[in-house]
Amino acid sequence: MLSRFFALCALTLLAATLTGCITQPAAEISGPLQPHPGEPVAYLVGAIGPSNAVSASWQDQRLLLRKRGSEYGAAAVWHHQPTIFTPQDVKDSGSASVFVMALKPGDYELYDAPFSTLEYVPGVGTMARSQAPREKFNLPLRLEAGKAYYLGEFRSFCVVSACTYLWRDKLHRDRPLAQRQVPGLPTLQPLPLNLNNARPYIVPAEHIAP
Repeated sequence: MLSRFFALCALTLLAATLTGCITQPAAEISGPLQPHPGEPVAYLVGAIGPSNAVSASWQDQRLLLRKRGSEYGAAAVWHHQPTIFTPQDVKDSGSASVFVMALKPGDYELYDAPFSTLEYVPGVGTMARSQAPREKFNLPLRLEAGKAYYLGEFRSFCVVSACTYLWRDKLHRDRPLAQRQVPGLPTLQPLPLNLNNARPYIVPAEHIAP
């Protein structure tokens, strides 16, 4: 069910380029993981997007997480087409969208980093192209009620059709952007990640010079 949920989201967004303009948040969350009013909530904050124009050719970029022991998940999303886009909160050699996820507390894990795009093939028409890790990784996240965690910045760096995410700590930059989305957001605290478990799909930015 989890893979079908994210596949449906991606296909819906890609297909919407043919029907109209959509602005979407940089976070997608399965209904069962969304706290109801009055229920405990934990926040997960970060940024996602391409590091340069080459990487931006992948129009739909995602970082997937799921609640451990369940079939429900969420995604940090960067998307940019003339008719579908996430807010371009950061603009430099590329761009990035800041995401704020309001989740039910518990144990989660980051496990996938898929990319997709629409491209025109002469004589064939518009087709979808995608890429995902050959082997899923696992980065555990424990989210406690009433707390807000900063996950970091994930900027895609692509060579030909192979992409990785470069990770950076941009807490000071992203904090006010997240607070603008969620007034009263609890104080952000860094969430340590063992990125060795995600190589080569997520690596510290200083290890690669884009």
